[in-house]
Amino acid sequence: VKSFTNPKARIGLFWLTAGTIQCKQCLFYKDGKCEEAEQTCTLKEDESCMIQTIFFPFITTYEKIQTGCEINCKNSEKSSGTQKTLTYCCKHRNFCNDPFIPRSPLR
Repeated sequence: VKSFTNPKARIGLFWLTAGTIQCKQCLFYKDGKCEEAEQTCTLKEDESCMIQTIFFPFITTYEKIQTGCEINCKNSEKSSGTQKTLTYCCKHRNFCNDPFIPRSPLR
């Protein structure tokens, strides 16, 4: 059994897996559509697809949704005053950060 201790072998293995994952990329969604020209990005090493939602907990609609490729992305839930920010990171399939596909809540 060969070991992947050779750095070049690990990089090659990375490109065979994560290097082909595509993510949605948009700075601002409004009423279900990207306000800017929606684009895609391809994951690089140490990146994940990211979706960040900012909303007011007492209102059922979101304030802002942003998507893209993010280095060292971490799932998080932060509150500041009356505003809540949820960050979701994924890299298991193409466009896993689509803001209009249901996902399980953060744990």
